[in-house]
Amino acid sequence: MSTCVPKGSRSAKGAAAAEVEPRDVDLQPEVKWHDGAAGYVARLDLAGFRKEEFRVQVDGAGRVTVRGQRPAGHVRLHREFQLPPAADVDRIAARFDGATLCLTVPKRPAGGAAEVVMATMEDARVEAEMQMEMEKERARWDRGSAIAAAVAAFALGVVVSHRIFATRNGSA
Repeated sequence: MSTCVPKGSRSAKGAAAAEVEPRDVDLQPEVKWHDGAAGYVARLDLAGFRKEEFRVQVDGAGRVTVRGQRPAGHVRLHREFQLPPAADVDRIAARFDGATLCLTVPKRPAGGAAEVVMATMEDARVEAEMQMEMEKERARWDRGSAIAAAVAAFALGVVVSHRIFATRNGSA
């Protein structure tokens, strides 16, 4: 059994050494986040724990639970936290160096990027169709203008030739 000196006592000899029942200590270590381009890194300080004394679980909704217990000293560990929405929960990796638990959480590929590319391709196709319609319309106008110019030139030629023949026939 362990002995502790109660608060306020200067020594265990001054008063009878108080026997204190060991109490359970619940730890909730801080989660330190780093947000990188390819993923997230979460670090938890688990100094004093061995790898066999804790467990990490991740559910499908991205909720991480770290639980553990050290038999010596009655220390329990319980920490829950939510992963960001972009986290790829199927590819999480964990590493424990004896003091720090490091969770590497890759980001999911942006599904929106494929949609943006598809939207851009669709916009480009619509734009190309509009350009083709405008070119066709312009070509129709150009053809119509050419035909109108030809008809006008022909009519002018007929009028001029008629005048020329009329003046020749009238003067002869």
